Amino acid sequence: MKKLIGIGLIILLSFSFFGCGASKVKAQTEHPFKVLEATYANSVGEQPDLVVTTLKITINNPEIILDSVYFRTNGAPLKRVESNVNSLFTGSFITSKTPHDYILDSDPKEEFGNKPPVKISKTPFELKDNEAVVSYFYKCKIHYYKILEMKENMLKDE
Repeated sequence: MKKLIGIGLIILLSFSFFGCGASKVKAQTEHPFKVLEATYANSVGEQPDLVVTTLKITINNPEIILDSVYFRTNGAPLKRVESNVNSLFTGSFITSKTPHDYILDSDPKEEFGNKPPVKISKTPFELKDNEAVVSYFYKCKIHYYKILEMKENMLKDE
């Protein structure tokens, strides 16, 4: 009898543990804001082999704070810019156009010209070349919004 109760308890506990997986949150299809404009622009950095990518995202809800953006293989924090009508957020990251060659030598003086590596972060999302994902906080939870088309702005020479 005790074996039967023990087996019943194990079965009951296993159903309760496996039942938790069924109650996961589904992908959110509605968001409390609309993206009005999403653009990016590339410019040459202070060093000639570095490219600075600046992203600008405008939304229609001033109560929402965008936290960060994931674009291509990079992520960057977003910062709110003062705007009269809509909420404008900007973020930027630096990438390298050329791979770096490193000098490795037993004499540390020979390695003096080595530059530190440019870290390429992996995004937790699979994105096409013109897609981005923004994270934002809403009702004390973090949510994600996928922007299907980031438009490229060409910078004008001044």
